[in-house]
Amino acid sequence: MTSKGRHAEGDSKGFYRDLLLMILGIVVVGGFVFFLLVLFADGPTTTTSTTAVAAETTSTPGGATSTTSAPATTTTTELMTTTTTVPVREPAEVRVVVLNSIGVAGAAGRMTARLEDAGYQTLPADDFEPEQDPSRIWYRSGFSAEANELLLFMADASIEPLTDDGLQPGADIVMVLGTGYEE
Repeated sequence: MTSKGRHAEGDSKGFYRDLLLMILGIVVVGGFVFFLLVLFADGPTTTTSTTAVAAETTSTPGGATSTTSAPATTTTTELMTTTTTVPVREPAEVRVVVLNSIGVAGAAGRMTARLEDAGYQTLPADDFEPEQDPSRIWYRSGFSAEANELLLFMADASIEPLTDDGLQPGADIVMVLGTGYEE
């Protein structure tokens, strides 16, 4: 008695079942690999491609019409990160006022003189209440870089945007001497 192989008997159901399982396995493994590639892709670069189809319809004097279509455009977009550096104005272009909140007589006037010597436009020194702790450098919109430059004169100061537009309206930057200020 000779034994015939499985396929020799004519059982085609098993063959198609095995083929289906093999194709399903390939699709699942391919999907998993694609998922890993997307998950571990590097950088903020995104590429988008779009293809538009332009159609043109023409008619002939006999009444027949024909339509043709062809790809119109392909667009690729790449996103990149950029850094902007804000130029710092020269001291002569910056108006500064010094206010004294600590009650040390003449402290704001002496700081004003130092700023004038450095080339800043200064407004008359004045007093300020309430007492500040620490010293403050308040700046108007667009003058944050210049406010940071003034840390050379008051290293312990806190730099903040000026929230009261009515405070010293002629000044771009308001320096308030606080409790930690030392000459």
